[in-house]
Amino acid sequence: ELLRSEPQKWGIEPEPRLFVQLSQACLRERQGRASVEVYSMMLQRTNPTPAMTGSILAMCSKLNMLGTGAEILQLAAEAGANVDIRDAQELRQAAVRKKKADE
Repeated sequence: ELLRSEPQKWGIEPEPRLFVQLSQACLRERQGRASVEVYSMMLQRTNPTPAMTGSILAMCSKLNMLGTGAEILQLAAEAGANVDIRDAQELRQAAVRKKKADE
């Protein structure tokens, strides 16, 4: 909530890496919904680089939070954000390994 209200109150713009770090922290705490919300807030403020989205997707794969990764990938696609195809494939391969997707 602070990330939504305080920057406008103080006339500052948070750096995009803050959103990436917060999203990853949410993932480490197994808070997928919060991570998706943070990523969505980042999309409202900036167009993330492929590396930014990729690091979040890699964390989703590593922590086996594949549904969250899919949601983030969907948000990125809807917003027209650039995503490295290798990151999307890595997420898919993790799902295949866990038998949650067809080859």
